[in-house]
Amino acid sequence: MLLEFFHYLQSTQLAIGLRQSDYAFPLIEGSHIMALSLSVGLILLFDLRLLRLAFQGDPVSRIMHQVMKWALPGFLVMFVTGLILFFAQAETVAKNRYFQVKMLLLVLLGINALVYQLKFYPRMADWDTGSAIPTGARVIAAVSLMFWIAVIACGRIMAYEL
Repeated sequence: MLLEFFHYLQSTQLAIGLRQSDYAFPLIEGSHIMALSLSVGLILLFDLRLLRLAFQGDPVSRIMHQVMKWALPGFLVMFVTGLILFFAQAETVAKNRYFQVKMLLLVLLGINALVYQLKFYPRMADWDTGSAIPTGARVIAAVSLMFWIAVIACGRIMAYEL
């Protein structure tokens, strides 16, 4: 039933127009990649700070606040453009195993971020005063790094399988 809905989506005039456009699809895809670079790149910088691999002289809370004011709008653009790209090829993309893995990883990344926000974010300012970054926060950062790399790899691989 879900595949029937996806077939309907990709058969609409708007989806067909997006796929056939010499300009719209590449512009949306390029915007998706640029937003991915902005959003994920900044998230990775924060993850590296949590792992003590970068910006060790800067407080964790300052890095997070500087990063998130740009990463969140970038994520929104990435999400919207990703939906549009999916809409244009919904049935085809939904059947792709790399897309399925990518979606699963994005859900897991959302859970990972939620755990960080609920468990570690409220005490993040304590780490600025010299407290060690908790192991759990470092594990969340390592998982984030690995999963984002896998999401990007799946996105690139799936493009060659469509």
